[in-house]
Amino acid sequence: MTQLPDDLLLQARALINQAVAEATAQGKHDIRALYFVTYPAEDITPEMIRAAIDTMRQATPAGHAELHFAAKPGRYICWNCCGLRYEAVDGVCPNCGHEGLVVPMEMVVALERIEV
Repeated sequence: MTQLPDDLLLQARALINQAVAEATAQGKHDIRALYFVTYPAEDITPEMIRAAIDTMRQATPAGHAELHFAAKPGRYICWNCCGLRYEAVDGVCPNCGHEGLVVPMEMVVALERIEV
C-alpha cells in the first residue's frame, strides 16, 4: 500500500470523530454503518480514501461499521433548497436559482450520514 498523505489521514480522522460525536449525541455507543460522499481529485484515488477511513476508524465505535461510498462529481452544494450536489459554470442551483457553496478542491470525502 502506498503511503497515505497526511492531509487525507487528518480528514479521515475528523470524519470519524464527527461520526462518533453524532452517535454519542443520539445516545448510542456503536456505529453500524458510515455513508460517505467522495469528490474527484487528481492525486487521491477512491482506494486511498477507503484506506484512510479504515485506518482511522480502528479502535473507535466505528471500528466494525460497514463503509459505503458514493462518488459525487459536483463541486457545488445548495443549502438553500435541497442539499443538491451539482456542477455549474456560475454555481447557481438548477432547482431554486440560488448560488451554491463551492466544495473546496482539497476536500475529497465528506460524511453523509451514519447508522447506529
